[in-house]
Amino acid sequence: MFAAKVILGVVVFVSKPWLGILFLAVYAAFFWQEMRDEPQHEETKLEPLKIAPRRSEPLAWQVYLQTLAALAVIFGASHLFVNQLGVLGPLLGLPPQLLALLLSPIATELPETMNAVIWVRQGKYRLALANICGSMMSQATVPTALGLFFTPWLFDRSLLVAAGATFAAIALMFMFFRRGIGSRALLASMGLFIWPSP
Repeated sequence: MFAAKVILGVVVFVSKPWLGILFLAVYAAFFWQEMRDEPQHEETKLEPLKIAPRRSEPLAWQVYLQTLAALAVIFGASHLFVNQLGVLGPLLGLPPQLLALLLSPIATELPETMNAVIWVRQGKYRLALANICGSMMSQATVPTALGLFFTPWLFDRSLLVAAGATFAAIALMFMFFRRGIGSRALLASMGLFIWPSP
């Protein structure tokens, strides 16, 4: 999906916006396939809800209410974060676009990373992996579809450099992992591929 979105960023044709539907369809197919898979029962004990901590089996409305409340907090925090980027950039003498490029990935991936860390510490490895895979698939398809619908989706030189750096990091990690080489130092070194856009 990443390769497809980069290729679309360097070509121009009239029907390009309609390909956004294809990206949404890919995500829908991924979601449908994951929902159809047999459930794995490694995580047998669920923690109680924050709004009903004494109930081992929460009522359906409590589950819905806590989920909606969590989504509202995420929406509000995201809105605040985006507004503060516009304020913080000039204070630091940086363009807001550059600050967004540097900080937005941290803000968007931090919840996913923390979820994975918490679940791995609890021994819920499948949940952690599913969390990361679902997040990556969502980010590879839904924002791209919106970009295709509402923008020209043409990459400038800085975006092509960023795409090239991402491909290089992916290729290196794939090569090392295929050979059974993996370490914290290797993962940390992938940060060398991140630099401000020219």
